[in-house]
Amino acid sequence: MKITAVTPQKKRENRYNVFIDNEFAFGIDGVDLLYYKLKEGSELSRERFDMITEELIFVKAREKALKFIDYKQRTEKEVRKKLEDDYSPEIIQRVMEMLKKYKIVDDENYARLYINDCLKLKGWGRQRILNELAAKGIDREKAAPLLEGTDDIMLEKAKKLVEKRVKGSIADMKEYKKHLDFLVRRGFDYETAKAALDVKKDADIEDP
Repeated sequence: MKITAVTPQKKRENRYNVFIDNEFAFGIDGVDLLYYKLKEGSELSRERFDMITEELIFVKAREKALKFIDYKQRTEKEVRKKLEDDYSPEIIQRVMEMLKKYKIVDDENYARLYINDCLKLKGWGRQRILNELAAKGIDREKAAPLLEGTDDIMLEKAKKLVEKRVKGSIADMKEYKKHLDFLVRRGFDYETAKAALDVKKDADIEDP
């Protein structure tokens, strides 16, 4: 295998096209061109060609992952999904090992920040938060301990939803159950939902 031409790319500065046996083989950055000592007239073995192209593919996959993460923090599952259509499992695994090694992808930290945002901004209960994290690839058993100590916060959120949803008194058990089901759908456990509704019901009795 012989490098028959090395030409600069027209639209990308410091990028070069490498031709082998008069056919385009791959594009490469100038610094990598020097590192691999690629120049017109050089011979390449199949083993060295495969090694270079695999490294170049890895770099492209890594850059794509970093660009994806640059917009906002992502979970491992989200990054893998972003890469899976274009790269082999072996290349994706290499990228993920690098990202996790340097804590660029850190599912536990992601879950911690996500829970914090949910507690501040969203009217979601514990189960809804765990379900959303599970959809992003974070195991419920790993995320659940991060929600320990939030019972009072969850109750206050449920109570606020009740105040917003129930304008008057709760007329009967049918209406009570309807509101209870609503809170459960929002991810609150049965005990928290019932406690929030009972606060409202007791307030109605005291102040008819």
